[in-house]
Amino acid sequence: MRLMRYSYDIVHVPGKSLWTADTLSRSPNQEQMTADDTELMESTNIYVDCIVNNLPVSPTFMDTLKTQLEADSVCSRVMKMCADGWPEHAKQEPLLKHFWPEQATLTVQDGLLLKDTRLVIPAAMRNDVLDRLHEGHQGVVKCKARARQTVWWPGLGQQITEMVLRCRTCLQERRNHSEPLMPSDCPERPWQKLGADLFELGGKIYLLVVDYFSRYVELALLTHTKSKDVINHLKSMFARHGIPESLMSDNGPQFSGQAFTSFATAYGFKHLTSSPKFPRSNGEAERAVQTMKNLLKKASDPYMALLAYRATPLQNGYSPAQLLMGRRLRTTVPTHPSELQPALPDRSLLFQKEREKRMSDAANFNRRHRAKPLSGLSPGQEVWMTDSKTSGTVIQRHTSPRSYLVDAPHGEVRRNRMHLIPLQSPAQDEGGQQQQEPLPVLEQDHAPPVLGSPVPSPGDSTPRTRSGRVIKQPTRLNL
Repeated sequence: MRLMRYSYDIVHVPGKSLWTADTLSRSPNQEQMTADDTELMESTNIYVDCIVNNLPVSPTFMDTLKTQLEADSVCSRVMKMCADGWPEHAKQEPLLKHFWPEQATLTVQDGLLLKDTRLVIPAAMRNDVLDRLHEGHQGVVKCKARARQTVWWPGLGQQITEMVLRCRTCLQERRNHSEPLMPSDCPERPWQKLGADLFELGGKIYLLVVDYFSRYVELALLTHTKSKDVINHLKSMFARHGIPESLMSDNGPQFSGQAFTSFATAYGFKHLTSSPKFPRSNGEAERAVQTMKNLLKKASDPYMALLAYRATPLQNGYSPAQLLMGRRLRTTVPTHPSELQPALPDRSLLFQKEREKRMSDAANFNRRHRAKPLSGLSPGQEVWMTDSKTSGTVIQRHTSPRSYLVDAPHGEVRRNRMHLIPLQSPAQDEGGQQQQEPLPVLEQDHAPPVLGSPVPSPGDSTPRTRSGRVIKQPTRLNL
């Protein structure tokens, strides 16, 4: 504490380079203090008292702290050892061994135990100090920064981390990070799987249907947005191209009623729905909506714009019309007649390009958003739904990926994992790692390399760092 008022540099000088004995290598003589020594001690004590008096705490807290330090069995022993010296057995005692590494910075001043200029808080007052550090509900880093200025006790950083991560108010305002992208599977043939959605443009409502295989888009202008109108337009499309095996849509009233369920049963296709309020799970249709809006906004003739899109090659080299119909469409662009002859695409090359494109898009998304899996939720776990700002209880996992059925105050609802914030610590397995959502299985030939730290075998007792490097103890002189 007394040396803190000075700014100095410590330089090691080998003994062979010392021509004269320095002060620290000789035992000083016991002499009477001179006037200069007395003045030095007084100025040093003034500096120490100035630090204590200017600590950002109230006098009432100071008096309470002094009383609790005397009553605390551990802190009172530490204060006594700061004055009388630290015995060797102190570093072996469970309650004192955490103070042993800090003995050089622990001092006692006016009944207070200090670590440098920070107050050491006894056990009885630590919960209250933690609440004060978390006033304003700042994050872990900011709370630790506040603690570094004024207070200290063993394990303070870990307790701050646990307190902030378990704060209910902070949990309700927290947002989940992005999860790894799950690319949609490429169907084996055209018009096997479709995506449907409704969108509004220029005051008009359109029904959009896109083929997952060819990305061929069908549009229909709706005069009414009732379920029967949507069903009639779908029947017209199915009459032209055939009935698909599955149809993916959102949970709008046009698709979630009994009439649409009966229509799917009568026509023999499977109706799939995306996670409520999570349009990314129906990404093919949502991306097609964005493309069609951009085309229709700029086109004077919407039919010519739609024809141009259907005849334009995709990244795999084939146009949507080629993939769906096996032929090129005749447009206003001059084309040799031989190019209009029917020709089926090379399926092996097509699937290879599609697979590489989808995996590349997923890798770019995961890298750009720093995506990582969220922890899984177990039945009975209390969660906070960010979309409705209400709490609920997990009932079970839904059949769709990353979806859960939640018992909410207004009934049973389905939500994506992105909208659910656990209000209790996530379940951990025996190894202490959080249980995470399973990632989609990738083919072995295109599986990305696994990056991470090496995992030691269970029987390996060699001490290692978190990165897996072996810890080597330094060789010390036994003097």
